[in-house]
Amino acid sequence: MPTGLHGADVHELERLRRAYESSLSWRVTRPLRAAGRLRRAVRRTRPADSGSPADAGERLDSWLLHYYGDRLAAIDRACEAGDGAERFALFRGLEPDLWALLLTQQYRAFPNIRALLPSMPEPELQEQWNGRSGLSLASQSNSFYVRLRARYAQHAGTSLERARVLDFGCGWGRLTRFLARDVAVGHLFGCDPVEKILDVCRATRVPASLARSEFLPDGLPFDEQFDLVYAFSVFTHLSETAHERCLRALYRALRPEALLIVTIRPPAYLDFCEPLLPHIAAAGEDPPAALERPLYLFAAHPASPHHPQCRGDDEIDYGETVITMAYVRERWSELFAVLDVDLLVEDPYQVMLTLRRR
Repeated sequence: MPTGLHGADVHELERLRRAYESSLSWRVTRPLRAAGRLRRAVRRTRPADSGSPADAGERLDSWLLHYYGDRLAAIDRACEAGDGAERFALFRGLEPDLWALLLTQQYRAFPNIRALLPSMPEPELQEQWNGRSGLSLASQSNSFYVRLRARYAQHAGTSLERARVLDFGCGWGRLTRFLARDVAVGHLFGCDPVEKILDVCRATRVPASLARSEFLPDGLPFDEQFDLVYAFSVFTHLSETAHERCLRALYRALRPEALLIVTIRPPAYLDFCEPLLPHIAAAGEDPPAALERPLYLFAAHPASPHHPQCRGDDEIDYGETVITMAYVRERWSELFAVLDVDLLVEDPYQVMLTLRRR
């Protein structure tokens, strides 16, 4: 577990892990986790003189030193001499892929950069929450981050430097840390309904204001009005009631004309999620026809008292969700206008929607 977590925290995260393993999400992402374990096993058994990196802690040093050594050495010196979180601005000129590599912490050079940037949770925790870890997860995260920045610049007409930004459903700060170089100190926020995963953010030094949100929110745990809120893989898991409550809470927290960027599941996700199919059959239509009309499909995870999203009445508003675009355009239009729909090659089962608050 990450440095800074105590025994009780580790026990609580283990309880969350057991609850998540009972879900469909766990089963869908099992092949990705198995591949990650295989890669780590191969690295452990690879001979040191094979010409391959000896371990994950050293494997990026050759690339970083050979191609960016002088540039990163200058930033490393500035990190040592600088003061406070303002040092994150030193990384704004770096290419996104290089920034993503630095955030992995899978190198030993540039100790002052490593000391400043957030540490990473153990690979097992990354895979429990996201299905991937290490470079594979960094690549997936970077794909969303690059598109997020581009859409904000396009529709806001400015950079993120002066924006107030919220990661809604931030988890362990997987994406929050990417925005740390773009957003001014004190303007980056993250919330999640699971307090113990926010403790992982704190233990790994994610540079954001963090607070617990409600599963069925009437508002957000911040007084700020935001210029950008993003929610990656949140609306892919909510009941219709929970998603409506979240949408309205986000609407109230955004300033007029501000942007909301979320991901939803494509209809192809139904190939993985058999529990959703009866909802289509009940409508008396073939799936292709049904998916052209407004449709909200939700299959709840088992209502175990150990599940972090289970309410006291044994009801659960968390599971697997597919929302058709016809539903989004009809039911969300009171609050938000759809500006763009983006497919993410690195993560094809997360479709990115850019919306503007009306």
